Amino acid sequence: MTSDDLGLSPGARILVADRDEAMARQMGEHLSAVGHTVLLAFDGEEALRRIRRDDPEIALLDVGVSRLNAYQLCERVKSHATTRGMPVIMLVSASAQDEKIRALEVGADDFLSRPVNKLELLARVKSLVRVKRLHDQVETTENVIFGLAKMLEGKVSPEGSDSQRLADHACLLGRALGLDEEDLDNLRKGALLHDIGKISVREQVLLKQGRLTEEEYNEVKHHPEVGERICGPLRCADEVLPIIRHQQERWDGSGYPDGLAGERIPLLARIMSIANAYDAMLSPRPHRPPMSREEAQEVLRQGAGTQWDPHLIEVFLAALRRQTSAAA
Repeated sequence: MTSDDLGLSPGARILVADRDEAMARQMGEHLSAVGHTVLLAFDGEEALRRIRRDDPEIALLDVGVSRLNAYQLCERVKSHATTRGMPVIMLVSASAQDEKIRALEVGADDFLSRPVNKLELLARVKSLVRVKRLHDQVETTENVIFGLAKMLEGKVSPEGSDSQRLADHACLLGRALGLDEEDLDNLRKGALLHDIGKISVREQVLLKQGRLTEEEYNEVKHHPEVGERICGPLRCADEVLPIIRHQQERWDGSGYPDGLAGERIPLLARIMSIANAYDAMLSPRPHRPPMSREEAQEVLRQGAGTQWDPHLIEVFLAALRRQTSAAA
């Protein structure tokens, strides 16, 4: 393998912060030769200014830089929301095990031992930049998907409905069941994303005042599968997709899209189904005013064992009673 095999297209913006100016320029030459843009700094404060101003994709930090040492600089980078995703490679002494351990403790992604091998330098940089670019691409995709969900909610959700209230109801039930924070976070995401597949449904169907025809209802029934496809690229896909696909299933197996019944329906989807129904009943509809909390809770009781998991209905109603008593 040669240095020509270790370039990137397009090249990366790379910060090299080194106390040894000659060494910094030599590394800069190696990196520039394969198409990278190199930013040089010779102390920690200058390096921090360049990070803030020039937005490098990766930083190589000599542990010996002064006026803000490399460990302090790395900690600042990894603790700030706008830079924590930037990979940091520490340049350490080959025999100094403590430097390597300290570098990893402050959040460095990798380290290189001096004297720096040219091909190893190029290989490490290429690998970390590729990972960062993939991460950035995924993050951009997620921002688009969540933004689309918010836009859709504002456009077609009934007056009085909102994803935050839905999330609150879902998490109320989740906490009553003893779910951990990771599951609660997935419920919050599911509350925003659960109806994103409705983007495929014609607006006149979504906003229709009155009963849907069979053809229109069949069109709506495809939205969980569409939502699942839209949200496939999310990093939380494994946890959130079952909510999106299965929150319209029914305990008796008459729901859609897969006709799952009972405990074959994923737990978080069963929770979301109850929370979504309750939120919908508290919201006005073209054909009725919002129900009272008592009326909505009675509908849940009547649907326990047919539309919804009877145990979860019991837990949810008890949690609502506790919430009401606490607020009184």
